Amino acid sequence: MPFDALLPWFEDLERQLDPAARLAHWIGHEPDPWQVEMFSTKASEVACRVSRQAGKTSVLAARAVEELHVPESLTICIAPAERQAKIIAREIGRQLRRTDLVITRSTLTELEMSNGARVVALPSTSDTIRGFPSVSLLIIDECAFLKGDDDEETRGETLISGVLPMLTTQGQVFFSSTPAGKQNYFAKLFLDAKPDDGIHRIVVRGTAIPRLAEKVERMRRTLSATKFRQEIEVEMLADGASYFDLSIIEQATSTESAICPRL
Repeated sequence: MPFDALLPWFEDLERQLDPAARLAHWIGHEPDPWQVEMFSTKASEVACRVSRQAGKTSVLAARAVEELHVPESLTICIAPAERQAKIIAREIGRQLRRTDLVITRSTLTELEMSNGARVVALPSTSDTIRGFPSVSLLIIDECAFLKGDDDEETRGETLISGVLPMLTTQGQVFFSSTPAGKQNYFAKLFLDAKPDDGIHRIVVRGTAIPRLAEKVERMRRTLSATKFRQEIEVEMLADGASYFDLSIIEQATSTESAICPRL
């Protein structure tokens, strides 16, 4: 047998043995170290605070594709809006074309494989979220932007407390988002962090990703200082109830060029 004929076999073997190679094959490019960490973690709870446009959705989709290789498994993907749920569903479908899995049933919100595994993508506003039994993987994307009840002190807590019980004992949940203030469930995962609480936290700033350098500089020129800090440097700033941009306040109270110098 010509050696060239063995290359596909060796490549497939590498993907079976190496999560990084598997991830690279599915997302279509060499992953960043944080993407490999996010994809391969075995922690039961994973909180990912990631810069805008860094590639977190492709990793979440790859994790869903990984779970679809487990017969009879059930993956639920939740996002604040229908458009966002469709984005991760499309990415899962795109990556599935790079696998040997066979889709036997497809709807607008659900894919079922020949091995009985399923993935369901829904907006958080859907009335059908609750009630799924034996969920092995729960993905909550843009978690910081979940809508909350009017009387909620921590936005999104009611929805999350309603879906977490669906997880199996060995199930895994991903909370993933860019920040959106401090009064939400996602922010509390970081602000209330305790040693040995079992949550694997990943923080990825856009300024720390070399391949995003040009895009980051463009965003720096385009966005306000406050928006840049939140969207790109993933800082958890005060919630957006103020009439004044935080960057204006900071400039007015800085020790340099200050309108009202900070003493």
